[in-house]
Amino acid sequence: MPKREGRASVLRISKVYENPSGVKLKLEGRIVFEWVSILEEKILECLKKNKKLLLDFSELRFVDKHGVEMLRRMPFEKIEIINCPGFIEELLKEGSQ
Repeated sequence: MPKREGRASVLRISKVYENPSGVKLKLEGRIVFEWVSILEEKILECLKKNKKLLLDFSELRFVDKHGVEMLRRMPFEKIEIINCPGFIEELLKEGSQ
């Protein structure tokens, strides 16, 4: 059983492209507590090098409260989220109201 649980909490971060004006990352799986600091570090690293960050959420299946909190702290003037599942979009909006 623990094996299945571990596999369920995988987050894959793939760099789709990078150029001087921006970078696109595709996130697949689940953003949960154990991956939040790694994702935050990757996002901040990309923002230091580039003007704009595009996050593709098309394969994202779940975001826990820690992931939502971290995403809300990010500088959204430099980040664009695309292909965001509706339920994740609602979670991100809830705290910004």
